[in-house]
Amino acid sequence: MSKKNDKKIKHLFKALYVSCRSFLGSKKILKKLISHIVNNQYYYIAALILRIFITERLASGKNRAIYSKSVNCITILALDCDRYRGDLELLASVPGFRILTIRQRWQVLFLGRIYSDIYNLSLDDYFCAVPGNMIYGEVLLAKKFMQEVLARLFKIINVDCITTVNYRYIEDLDWTITAEKLGIPYIILYRECLLQKGTRFYDEVTDRHAKYNFHGSHIIVHNDTCKDTFINSAYCKEENISVIGALRMDKYLRTLNERNEKNSRTKRKRKKFVLFYFPYNMSLFGKDSEMPKDYKYKYVFSVWPERKILFRDIHVVIAELAVEYPEIDFVIKPKDIMMRGDSWLFYNEVLKGIGFNQDKVNNYSIEPYADVHELILSSNVICGLQSSTVIESAISGLPVILPVFKNYRESENYKDFAWSKYLDLFNVPNNKTHLKEMIIELMDSPFVGDDVLNKRRILFKKFFNDVNGESLNKYAKVITEVAGDRKKYNTPTN
Repeated sequence: MSKKNDKKIKHLFKALYVSCRSFLGSKKILKKLISHIVNNQYYYIAALILRIFITERLASGKNRAIYSKSVNCITILALDCDRYRGDLELLASVPGFRILTIRQRWQVLFLGRIYSDIYNLSLDDYFCAVPGNMIYGEVLLAKKFMQEVLARLFKIINVDCITTVNYRYIEDLDWTITAEKLGIPYIILYRECLLQKGTRFYDEVTDRHAKYNFHGSHIIVHNDTCKDTFINSAYCKEENISVIGALRMDKYLRTLNERNEKNSRTKRKRKKFVLFYFPYNMSLFGKDSEMPKDYKYKYVFSVWPERKILFRDIHVVIAELAVEYPEIDFVIKPKDIMMRGDSWLFYNEVLKGIGFNQDKVNNYSIEPYADVHELILSSNVICGLQSSTVIESAISGLPVILPVFKNYRESENYKDFAWSKYLDLFNVPNNKTHLKEMIIELMDSPFVGDDVLNKRRILFKKFFNDVNGESLNKYAKVITEVAGDRKKYNTPTN
């Protein structure tokens, strides 16, 4: 076939692809179609429809339609692709890797017609269902349907392994379990890393793992502590898990190291303060729900009464400073999921209560979709709480404020604060007034000493197992070994 004809076919396929996605985007049409396919067991048609919603992720971060099998490479299908936070783009840069993605909403396209309420189905319901109950029947039907569909789909797009970021998402289970039955390896690129032994979070994660058994091929974790939770819980065998670090840190670490080698600091036209937003009703301050029977950590269900006061004080300070210092940019960085619910409503009430209109203040912005590392690298002062962004910011050499006021440090809930043993590496205000003074003072001296920075790097390595930005090659090696060496690993071409 000539290159000219090949090009025409690609254009035709693209037109058909766009038309099909548009057609299936109609909820009314889609609902009827999906019900008909499931009821009549049209497996091949179901596979073709799923293929429409599977796209290729490029190293640039863009997606494109898939036109061919590209058999001369390792093809990875990443489920629930919105959860990876930059990891897929890095994997796509590996020669011989092809990264396909599907969003959660399309994963359950057919499963949503089988399960009565898939989004409220728990892991316990799924794995502990017994013959005779409704869930058991739904699980069996879903597994049978997906096995038939995926057997056809994997022939169409030639998948070599499947990945997720956790085992706990019910929407992934029928895909991953079926993939293993079909001989397609399943790898977890596990993202939970802020665990420390002797804490409630470590114990609860370990106990949670112990309730289930790994049905996949391999797990990749960030650090040894995460590995221990899986091994000590008997969730998987030691040979099924690798400690490699965090993919998303590679580029960031290399940027920092290059900057340090040049002994240079970024000159900024404007000063910038960034708050990595946290809700007032996070479990760090106690849980509002009913305490389970025989629960070990009873203090967790005693809500710290001043949590809303702390939250209000922080945001009032930032809003006031934005008005008082128009030459400084103030950025609030929430996750998009945080911009819903009681805490976000309260945030807006706080600003309204002091007469602050963010639309009229040019140096105050809310940026849920901003790149975390770009924000850090462009900032003078960072503020955060219980998040990996705290130590990601810390190794940049910038001042990092932990707004754990004295009243909170004296509460029982403080036992759950991840950085309580490392306060000397950060800037910790005692109260609202102190926080306001601290932000402005640090703006004029936005870098920490080498001694503190070296201790921060040690802390970072504890959680991310790497300070040099060399995780990608290790990930590629493990994935290649798990997926098998039955192919020639050449850069895929279309």
